[in-house]
Amino acid sequence: MTHHSRLNLIMLVTIGGLAIFLYLRPQPAAIQQYSISTTTADAIQSLRILNKHQEIVLKQSNNQWHLIEPVQVRADEEKIGKILEILTASSYQRLALENLERFGLDQPYLQLYVDNEYFGFGGFSPTTHQQYLATNDFAYLISPRYALALPVAAIDLINPGLLVSDEIPVRFEMERWTAEFQNDGWRMTKHYSDDGFGDEILTKWIQLWQTARAEALKLEDELDSDWIEAGVIRISLQSGKVIGFKILQNKYSLVLLRMAEGIGYQFPTKLGQRLINPRAIVLNQ
Repeated sequence: MTHHSRLNLIMLVTIGGLAIFLYLRPQPAAIQQYSISTTTADAIQSLRILNKHQEIVLKQSNNQWHLIEPVQVRADEEKIGKILEILTASSYQRLALENLERFGLDQPYLQLYVDNEYFGFGGFSPTTHQQYLATNDFAYLISPRYALALPVAAIDLINPGLLVSDEIPVRFEMERWTAEFQNDGWRMTKHYSDDGFGDEILTKWIQLWQTARAEALKLEDELDSDWIEAGVIRISLQSGKVIGFKILQNKYSLVLLRMAEGIGYQFPTKLGQRLINPRAIVLNQ
């Protein structure tokens, strides 16, 4: 047998032995993953959030989420969906719920009740940078993103839209004009003769009201004397409800204060002017 033949035989035997070893060696056990909850988001009717600043209560009614405490107003459905993602979370570590101070769970800085199911958010693991969570008699390690979905203040959960999908306007009324939906379109009644816009601009203006989202939200008691009142818009809805918005302005912004709820929707001046005056749409074209 030549030298090259011996080398080839040795390589063949080595490869064969390695293949047999890999085939026969014990397979590692699959890493177990623990579900945090068995509840589905569709079944949830209430949320309660407690932090060091305040208690926030939300309830679902007619498939819409509303803040109940500390203010009563429509909630942002997208943000509620982010909160409810905790129900689908899982963890590779499940620990007995004891020695709570070790995990920062003896006094959780953030607590969430999903209906009657409790979630307490504690400290962080120094090795994995995951967060300890207490629920259903166990402590879990999960991603910090679930706690970040919870608001610091109730205003963070308010829907930034002036009107939601089921608030269908049929009439807008201001000092200078009234717009009303009649038969197949919107019609304008002008109290003064200098409003140079037609039905096409009016339709764009209605659409703007239905799609505009505030850049910031303010509670009524945050709107001090720097804000000057510039009128009121009253909107009649298809449901028969009437909504009133007070117009407040300063040098940089415009706020539409939804008077019944005491929530101010803040817009940059240019966009704000388009919301309170269809003629501004003509000027900005």
